[in-house]
Amino acid sequence: MAHDGMADGQEPRRGGTARRVFGVLLIGVGVFGIVMAFVFPFVIVPHSKKTPLDLDITQRSSGPAKLLDPKTNTLQNVQLRATRVVKTDSKYSNDTDTTVNETLCIVKVVGNTPDCTKDSRLLSLTTDRVTANRKSGEAVHVAGWNENVNGKSVRHTGLSYKFPIDTEKKTYQFYEPDLTAAFPATYQGTEKVKGLKTYKFVSNTGQQKYKLFGTIAGFYTDTRTVWVEPQTGTIVKGTEHQVQNLGDANGKPGQLALDTTLSFEDSAITYQTNYAKSKIDDLKLAGVWAPLACGIVGLLALVGAFLLLGRRRRPATGGDGGQHRPGGGPGDGPDDGSDYDPNYSPFAGSTHT
Repeated sequence: MAHDGMADGQEPRRGGTARRVFGVLLIGVGVFGIVMAFVFPFVIVPHSKKTPLDLDITQRSSGPAKLLDPKTNTLQNVQLRATRVVKTDSKYSNDTDTTVNETLCIVKVVGNTPDCTKDSRLLSLTTDRVTANRKSGEAVHVAGWNENVNGKSVRHTGLSYKFPIDTEKKTYQFYEPDLTAAFPATYQGTEKVKGLKTYKFVSNTGQQKYKLFGTIAGFYTDTRTVWVEPQTGTIVKGTEHQVQNLGDANGKPGQLALDTTLSFEDSAITYQTNYAKSKIDDLKLAGVWAPLACGIVGLLALVGAFLLLGRRRRPATGGDGGQHRPGGGPGDGPDDGSDYDPNYSPFAGSTHT
């Protein structure tokens, strides 16, 4: 009987220990969830809002042009296509800055023309290597990282291939590789592009002296309009109006050599808007939904722990934990849940004299 009493008494102790262990685990889960609810928006999101280190983008722009034919000295109406390739040089990038190589090839479209060719359809080929801060998008100089335009070492300033993370409604300096100088890009308003809210900026170089084809003295004017998704700094749409003139005998703008307006092709706009939307979704997941989920899980875990650990163990109905006291007095029998008869005697039915 003593053995049975100990077994009955051990069950509540085992249950209480398991409850305490599970309650402590719930407290740990709850605290972790609450902490992560603050870590996501205040630590992870700010750290992740940077230019990616794996850019590999090809953009195509096209449009009509008036182009001077040097053989006939007359203007021709042609179709041009500009293909820009942007690739990260991961070897010369780090947590703060990133280096990219840009290649811009402009060709005259005649028949099945490749993006870049070495024949007479090629109008210009520009290479630009720039290092920029991953948050501000501003060009920075890092010794040994070899920034250059067309292989010639230059010091970049302003923005190049993208705008800052969290772009503001203000004027920025935008770099023009052909002129190796930056010019103001002024905020012009807010517009929707494929359902995406964007900021519109316009940068005008004004008329600048320029070497046409790298050798002929002339003049260059470029007006660039870009639509920027502000949260990511992604240029989702762009147009560029470029005019080039030969210089006359007096050193003034003379014969028109090129007048063209190149605009992002629809495939480029679609790619850029989808890219921006995916990054916005990532930011929303890390900045809104993940903290909300962590907070809810953490709160529920703490409530569960409170309910588990706050329960007091109810005393046994017999008052003695189910164990029998030797020679127990009145009241032991009826309260212990057994079949008890007060008139019962172990000697009942025996014969004594």
